[in-house]
Amino acid sequence: MNARYLTAACLLFVSVAASAADGPAPARHELEFNSCMRTDRISNYSVVDDQTVIVANGPNFFKIGTDVACPRMGIGGGVRFKSSPANQAMGGGRICGSISEQIVRRDDPPCQIISVEEIDKATYKQLEKKAKQKGAGPGISGAAK
Repeated sequence: MNARYLTAACLLFVSVAASAADGPAPARHELEFNSCMRTDRISNYSVVDDQTVIVANGPNFFKIGTDVACPRMGIGGGVRFKSSPANQAMGGGRICGSISEQIVRRDDPPCQIISVEEIDKATYKQLEKKAKQKGAGPGISGAAK
């Protein structure tokens, strides 16, 4: 009986140590629902690098970051966003930085969105100069289903 408890305690210790070794999860930067980027109002976007997309959204501008590099994000065909199920239930097509929001490309694994932040027009223009791909309108980039 004692061997079972010892084994269970060792397994518990190993699993806790393994999860602690991964380190803390990256911090999420989530906007309030009314301040989120709306995929149906995208007027322009630019892929700045493998982890950053900037979006002109009517009079608002957003910088969207992913948790890992998405090297094929800047290769033609546009950028598509998939909002979280919670945001879809509340009004759909909003990207706030919530868990399970993604940048989706056909035939590629999705890239998890880790941050969405509002930026000013000057910052948008500055980042746009560094962009490796640009696109316009919801016909090229919009909500992925």
